[in-house]
Amino acid sequence: MNKDYYEIVKERILNQIDSEEYKKAYVGKEQGKVDRRHFLEVVHIVKELWTQQEKIPLPTALKIAALCHDSDRIYPTREVNTKDCPEELYEYRKGVHSGNTALILFENNLDLPRELIRDACYLILRHEKGGDRFKDYTLIETMDEFTNTYNLNRAADYLWWADKMSFFFSNIVEYANRGKEKLQSKILYSLEGLPSFAVQKISKKDYPPAIKESIDKVLQKLSEKHITR
Repeated sequence: MNKDYYEIVKERILNQIDSEEYKKAYVGKEQGKVDRRHFLEVVHIVKELWTQQEKIPLPTALKIAALCHDSDRIYPTREVNTKDCPEELYEYRKGVHSGNTALILFENNLDLPRELIRDACYLILRHEKGGDRFKDYTLIETMDEFTNTYNLNRAADYLWWADKMSFFFSNIVEYANRGKEKLQSKILYSLEGLPSFAVQKISKKDYPPAIKESIDKVLQKLSEKHITR
């Protein structure tokens, strides 16, 4: 019998968000307001990008990884704090966060096909950096173990892009309250490394004038430095 493995994982994730443990730890806090929305939004963006750019169906492992890429945040005793740490430790903390999240996904889904969860864990491990590359920036050909139809590193790029893009679709208006300098810094971080088709999708969205101005200013800087690819 065919099973919808994504729906199985989704039910477990949403049950944790609805749990008393989660509510007690995060009720009234920003995290408690954004986790569910962010998880589902990244899934939506991944699906949209993949459908528009690829000729094969969206891999189940990528869909699961998009849903679970930040899911250590919903387990209060296991969350890795990437916010309140010295700048020099930020990248290190991000790496620990990715590994911790992959481990949680594995431990919570031992009843699902091992190859599927292994692929999803690999994608989560790469979600802060995109797919692994050679020195000339070409993707390493890491094939999927579950369906043998796609490059895992290519899929990791889509997860990385979708996670970055989600900022512009749900968080940017609230983030603007932190001031123009911090907003432009976050915009730069979120745009760096995105392909042109993703940048175009972001630039076509309607924003309040002040935010639109900041996005355009950063895009101009990136264009001059040829950072986007």
